[in-house]
Amino acid sequence: KAVKLTFTEPARLLSVAPLYVAIEQGFFEKEGIEAEIVSGGGGAQVIASVLSGEAQFAVSGPRSMFTPLDKGEDLLAIQSLNSALTYQITLSKQYQKKKNVSKDSSLEDRVASLNGATIGTNLVGDSGDVYTRHLMQMHGVDPNTLKTVKLAGDGSKIGGMQEGIVDGGIASPPMGLQAESKDIGDIVINTSEEPMYGNMVWEAVFAKKEYLEENHETSLKVVRAIGQGMEFTRNNPREAAESIVSYFDGIDVDILEESLIGLKNTFKGYGEMNQEAWDNAQDPLVEFGKISGVSTKQDTTEDVIWTNSYIEEAFKK
Repeated sequence: KAVKLTFTEPARLLSVAPLYVAIEQGFFEKEGIEAEIVSGGGGAQVIASVLSGEAQFAVSGPRSMFTPLDKGEDLLAIQSLNSALTYQITLSKQYQKKKNVSKDSSLEDRVASLNGATIGTNLVGDSGDVYTRHLMQMHGVDPNTLKTVKLAGDGSKIGGMQEGIVDGGIASPPMGLQAESKDIGDIVINTSEEPMYGNMVWEAVFAKKEYLEENHETSLKVVRAIGQGMEFTRNNPREAAESIVSYFDGIDVDILEESLIGLKNTFKGYGEMNQEAWDNAQDPLVEFGKISGVSTKQDTTEDVIWTNSYIEEAFKK
């Protein structure tokens, strides 16, 4: 009899594609798991679902783990779907003209162009907001000159650029390519171009430690199914895109495929993590604690809040 598992995610995200692919390509089924995804409500909802036991596993950015860890909850990350930050900063055509900048400008000039920009993000003070401000600070641009506006979802960011309400938008794929296909804006910055963001834990699979210990075999199966989903998505972007097109209402399969090709390098290995990647995720959030609400540094040593042991056991040759 199949084990029923619920995964919770903050929103429908293409960076989480390997999970969707693992479901649609039958990798969970092969492990005897019936996987269901509860989507929406952001990081707060993800945590509430996992802590209440309504969901067994969460797939979310590290930030949603830090607040409960700070309150003494025992959570453990066992896999990272991405080895780099997937955010892209898309700027409208008119703003690029005004700032005399394009995607071909140097990274310095592209980051400098954010000085005085009004940018749409899912939630003011969210991870996109924080990591963008930290990027500015690293390049000597005053992060306080950036104004962020809440525009949830890709459509509202693209519409906001079109109407001139915002100069751009921060989002993971496929928002940027959609803006480009409508000739409204261009992906001017891939945040992973910044070396610190190029090695970073991003969408991580985590659960309560107690659950993982009591359901060791099931947890190994989850890691195995998602790891196979990562491998499949990397190697077969077209087939992967076709199998998950129903997850992304109204988005053309070609744009999904192109976005998955763009994300390919972030679907690394089977989702192994390293301490530096955890530090790179945590440090900006602590630095901008007033915005992020993350004030305490967690111990990022292996086997405290994250482990590769499940991946190592699931894929041992």
